[in-house]
Amino acid sequence: MILNILFFAWCPFTQGTTYFVDASGGNDENNGLSANSPWKTLAKINSSKFAPGDTILLRRGSTWREQLNFPSSGSAGSPIVIDAYASGELPLISGADLMPAGAWSACNPCGRNIWAAPLKAKTNVVIFDGAKGNRKSSSTELSGPGDWFWDSGTLYIFSSGEPSATFQHPGIESGARPSGLNLTGVANVTVKNISISGANAIPYGEGAGIFAITVHLEGPTPQNLILSHVIVSNGAGDGIHIENANHCSLDSVLVHDNEGAGIELYHSNGKFPITSGSITNSEIHRNGFNGIFLVGCPRGERCRSVVYPDGLTITNIQITGNKVHDNGAGIYLHETNDSLISGNLSYSNTNTTRKGEGYCVGLSGSSGNIVEKNDCYKARLAGIELSIDTGRPPFGSSENIIRYNLVHDDGTHGIFTNYDPSQHNRILHNLIYNHPQGACVMANFIRHEIENNTCFNSRIGIHLYVSSTTRKTGSITVKNNIFVNSSLHHVLIEKGVEGPFDFSSNDYYPDGSSAFNWKGSPFNFAGWRDTSGQEARSILENPAFRASVPVRPLDFVLRPGSPALGKGADISWEIGANSAKYTADQRKQ
Repeated sequence: MILNILFFAWCPFTQGTTYFVDASGGNDENNGLSANSPWKTLAKINSSKFAPGDTILLRRGSTWREQLNFPSSGSAGSPIVIDAYASGELPLISGADLMPAGAWSACNPCGRNIWAAPLKAKTNVVIFDGAKGNRKSSSTELSGPGDWFWDSGTLYIFSSGEPSATFQHPGIESGARPSGLNLTGVANVTVKNISISGANAIPYGEGAGIFAITVHLEGPTPQNLILSHVIVSNGAGDGIHIENANHCSLDSVLVHDNEGAGIELYHSNGKFPITSGSITNSEIHRNGFNGIFLVGCPRGERCRSVVYPDGLTITNIQITGNKVHDNGAGIYLHETNDSLISGNLSYSNTNTTRKGEGYCVGLSGSSGNIVEKNDCYKARLAGIELSIDTGRPPFGSSENIIRYNLVHDDGTHGIFTNYDPSQHNRILHNLIYNHPQGACVMANFIRHEIENNTCFNSRIGIHLYVSSTTRKTGSITVKNNIFVNSSLHHVLIEKGVEGPFDFSSNDYYPDGSSAFNWKGSPFNFAGWRDTSGQEARSILENPAFRASVPVRPLDFVLRPGSPALGKGADISWEIGANSAKYTADQRKQ
């Protein structure tokens, strides 16, 4: 008896049951308990109940044109697992249906290569042999491969040949269901090794490729969800949309070619705080809105059906090791505090179809965050932006640490702070280069610390300004920075900026008659120093970068004996992490 008691105390959870589902070889009359007697449909899963510790396995190579509305929750320490079995391609859950091969007819009044087929329900996405098509606003706009338009029960497409003969792998698909996997109201569920495509939900609507939201205002709400090695693509709305869900982890997911956000974490219900979570080691690209989007509720605004006078925030999210590119913006945080954005690659986020703000990393109404060791480049606008949200009154972006980032070749500024009440942001040890249309650092309001950055090839090195929304700018320190090859000014202090400032121990190169601008008056270095009373211990020297014309991070290392030693960015983290890459690059020279 004692032995039995000890056994159960040591092993509190019994082993769960494993269920098998095979879209081609299964039968819902089977018991589903082995690969030899699998279920067939997702509807069978939807109508079943599962216990903590159970596993549902979907056969690789199978395709289901159904929506999986998962019905059960696991428990803490004993999740329910959805995974794949057998070999081959990931099991696919499609939100789209195949158009019948015989449905197409030439639409002669529409123009050459325009085809029409009856489609009663409105589709928001059309997929041509696995590639998402281009939605147009009328049949007369269909002019190239992938173009489509739906109106009044008819789908029109452009195809150079008869559609059913031209597209056979698998054919032309039209969005029919709002989601692929619906995890609404469930908790402690792990999803691995599945693919989801063609969800028909539109941005800001109900549904997504993977969709998890609170059932009612009082719950239940999703939480403790783990998504790993899943692919979500070709949706008309968000790729993955998780709302009011705490303790969720997304790792090694691929999310691409969705009309809305790639991954969105949204806090819209004050009864269910979001105080932890992670998005790691994932690739998010070619989504119409932001790649990774965290958003709370601004003060005084309606979120879902409730107005929160004090707003709602998200806290303690880890966003690390992701590759985010060709979206409306890269990584964008609204009303998100005390989180980490580290080691991400964010570039070429220039998509304007959903009015994404075009930054590599953006903080809006978000404070206490650390943004570090990211490589940010080719943003449509600034590399890293810190601003306010739209609340009444707004949250500012304050007390953030922006450090050890590579920020280069962006459309406007390198790092940009804007709007009262955003204040006391620390911008430290960043390497910021090639911003010929903007400033290395552009800032307003108060108490920012801009120290030990290297700025190269900007239009303006440091730009301090006021505006109609931010009448005061001052108490800003600019220390131990290196400014080289600023094409207009190394320093621009606009009229109306009152200070105080502390510019000291910087290195500027080269000098010029208008290299510095103090409230509309141009000066060389000596004149700027005398007029402003700044620049104690600052120098006017060539910093002696490793390369005379630097083009990559290693080139900005200071040579032994440089007059700027101790100033500028510390990029040893980047060199150490990429030493193999640099060694290979050196061999090519």
